[in-house]
Amino acid sequence: MITTSAIFSAHAIHVLIRNIFIFFIILFITLFIWLSIGIKIDTFKVSDYHLDGLYIKLDKKLTLKIDKLVIPKSKKDPSFNRIDKSFENVKYLLTFFETIDLNQIVFNNNTLDIHFHHNLLQIGSKDYLVRGNVHKEGKILIGEIPLLWLKDQNITLKGKFFYDLKQDTLKTKGVFTLEDLVGDFEASKVGNKIRFSLKGKPFSNIKAVVEKFGLVPAVKSWVVDKVQAKKYQLLSFSGEGTIVNKHFELDSQSLRGKVLFKEVSIDFKKGLKPVLAQSFILSYTYDGGLFFDLKKPRYQGRNLDGTTIRIINLGDENTTLKLDLHMQSPIDKTVHQILAAYDIPMPVIQEYGDVKATVKLDIALKHQGIKVLTDVSLSKGKIVVNHIPFSINGGFVSYANGRVKLHDIVLSHKLYKGKVQGKIDLKKSIAQLFFQMKVLNLKSKEGWGILLKNEKIPMWLNYKKDIEISLPKYKLKIVSKKRETTVTIDDLAKIKPFVSDSIPIENGDTLKIKTKDFKSYTFQGVMKPKMCFFYEKDDVCFVAIPYHGKITANDFHFYALNDRFHYQKSKSRLDLNGVHIDLKRFLAQKSGEIKKSKKAKKDTQLVIIGKKSHLRYDIYSLNMDSYDIEVKNNGDIKAIGSIGGDIVKFSKEDDILKLQALRIKEKALAPLINFYGLQGGRYSLTKTGNPSKVMKGEIIIEGGVMKGFKAYNNTLAFINTLPALAMLHKPGYSTKGFTIKSAVIEYRMIKREKIIFDSIYIRGDSATIVGKGELDLKHKTINVKLNIQVAREFGKVLGNIPLVGYILVGEDKSITVGVKITGSLNQPKVSVLATKELLSYPLELIKRTLGTPQKLLDSKHKKIDR
Repeated sequence: MITTSAIFSAHAIHVLIRNIFIFFIILFITLFIWLSIGIKIDTFKVSDYHLDGLYIKLDKKLTLKIDKLVIPKSKKDPSFNRIDKSFENVKYLLTFFETIDLNQIVFNNNTLDIHFHHNLLQIGSKDYLVRGNVHKEGKILIGEIPLLWLKDQNITLKGKFFYDLKQDTLKTKGVFTLEDLVGDFEASKVGNKIRFSLKGKPFSNIKAVVEKFGLVPAVKSWVVDKVQAKKYQLLSFSGEGTIVNKHFELDSQSLRGKVLFKEVSIDFKKGLKPVLAQSFILSYTYDGGLFFDLKKPRYQGRNLDGTTIRIINLGDENTTLKLDLHMQSPIDKTVHQILAAYDIPMPVIQEYGDVKATVKLDIALKHQGIKVLTDVSLSKGKIVVNHIPFSINGGFVSYANGRVKLHDIVLSHKLYKGKVQGKIDLKKSIAQLFFQMKVLNLKSKEGWGILLKNEKIPMWLNYKKDIEISLPKYKLKIVSKKRETTVTIDDLAKIKPFVSDSIPIENGDTLKIKTKDFKSYTFQGVMKPKMCFFYEKDDVCFVAIPYHGKITANDFHFYALNDRFHYQKSKSRLDLNGVHIDLKRFLAQKSGEIKKSKKAKKDTQLVIIGKKSHLRYDIYSLNMDSYDIEVKNNGDIKAIGSIGGDIVKFSKEDDILKLQALRIKEKALAPLINFYGLQGGRYSLTKTGNPSKVMKGEIIIEGGVMKGFKAYNNTLAFINTLPALAMLHKPGYSTKGFTIKSAVIEYRMIKREKIIFDSIYIRGDSATIVGKGELDLKHKTINVKLNIQVAREFGKVLGNIPLVGYILVGEDKSITVGVKITGSLNQPKVSVLATKELLSYPLELIKRTLGTPQKLLDSKHKKIDR
């Protein structure tokens, strides 16, 4: 700009001076005679020249003053080819003058003034003021310009120029001043090509300098208003252009410039505190626009090294500010303030660990609009997503167009390890993630819990209000509110492959877990076990079991069935109230936890306390008012139960079961032996052995009635068909049952397939029954032989028959009848034993039949007492 003005001033001056001295030649020829005495003319006109207030006098040299001079436009354009001759003529003419003052010259629609004093020529106009002299050395014109003042720009220059008349080249250099900016300039003209360059010393008032260049307001705001520095320095400014048709055309693509800003404060965004920098260099190129290269920028102590600013498209409607913000800081509240100022929502807060973040903003300065690109490189640390903490070991996060992309986020924690990929839609607050899990270990010290390895898990995240994490593959959802986190699993079977065997999971099981501090947890859900180990009434199984509980650092409480089921881990105790349990099935589920607990002590045991609860183990049932069970770590069991004051003991040691009951009622007995044909009375039971091999049992009966089962009913019906027996008085058999005074039954159970009655002894009011036989449980058949001994009063009837009396009548004159029960258990057949069969009974059985049964009963009582 400076050089352009200077060059065109030289052309104008060339034309002006030439025309002025043409006028002077005409004037000197006409008025030479009166010059010696001085001439003063108010108005003078020669041809197209017109002047007012002329004064001219010749002393030793001429003195010329003109108030106003009008000079016509030349029809012939000046040429640099004749400039040397023109300057020689001008210089020669100036030797005749002492002083020249042309106060107003009207030329080519311009008004100028020219003054010549002490060999210095000064020309002024409304645009500039130039003072200097020119001399010739050979073919070189040398001009010394002590002053060139460009008035509109308030730019002052001084220096020299060198014009090679032969080569038609012009070189100039000097010093310029613009407000408080002082610097050096150089310019050259070779042919029609002009080049220039400037550099300056430090200055402080950049606003006055920038205003000379007519920048658009948005650009000016960034250079002047948003950026404040204590010192500035023009490091360089250069460009070039071409003279085309007598006009200088600046090549805007050639412009280059650099300005140094020292001790800088930059207001990036309203509402944010300024960024401080040691310095930066503002560079300008046509292609790159304005470029701010910051040195050691800091924001609230945060490292922003590498941050740059660029303003492009300065000359059109698409002027854009490109902010390349680099941060080496955790994504903390301060960083969130920066991102929020540009409407960049970030759902992540980093508690510790560094990141390298790049935020690229394209801000339209003439139109509303902003485009954001963000890249974040994470290092080892801890991040919190809406109150949920995650330990990370690296990864990358990028942002563009309202969407965040996650690349290889490495999660590293004692509970989980793996990588996360995915996308986050910030406008909808929804994320679609893919978790390539290396390991997820939620097992307890005892070995129960969840363990996943090398799983690929798709997941959805919604954090619009609260954080909701959904894992469709496992029908699992996690909802994290400000003060509570909830985990819901709609089908536990989906995670069954990853859960330890100690946790019984079936299809359809559900679970909901809640925590406020990740130290204690509450849970609730529904179990749908395939195996029935809890039931009510007689045998109604619970197919859906609602449950709830609490987990703390030191304990675990599990409740089910309206709190009628309660398990407390610290006491290893299970309380049942009004809930019946199949102990064998339950322990089959529980055994996985016991066996797989590597740290469990040898004496660890589970205690089960039951109230109003039935206890079932395998084929044995105890309908108890209460019971206590101890289950050892190795599976051994000790149990004792009570019903109506009756005590039943049950134990299991290795594979050997033992059942003991002393003088219990039929209510407790019937479920134990699965036989409901005894009523009233008291019953003592012992049973021991290996259920898969042989179990030996013994039942002692005191009082009561036997009736109501098919073998009895069919036997009664059969006796009534025998005329001889039907005539007997009080045979003991009736529809009201067979009254028992005492009884002893010894039997063996073989592999749950057969029951062998080694001895049956039943003594009633009017008859005694002895016998033996077996039940085939597999084929559901019966084969039992019984001798029924009728009281002695009936023996008198048959006493006179020798043969019968000897075989059927005992020493006490009682009568014995043999009965055989065979066939199906559902429809047993009863027949009388032939005499031969009766005589073939073992001698021991006959002795027991005809002996004193009370002694045998007494011995059994003593055995039970011991």
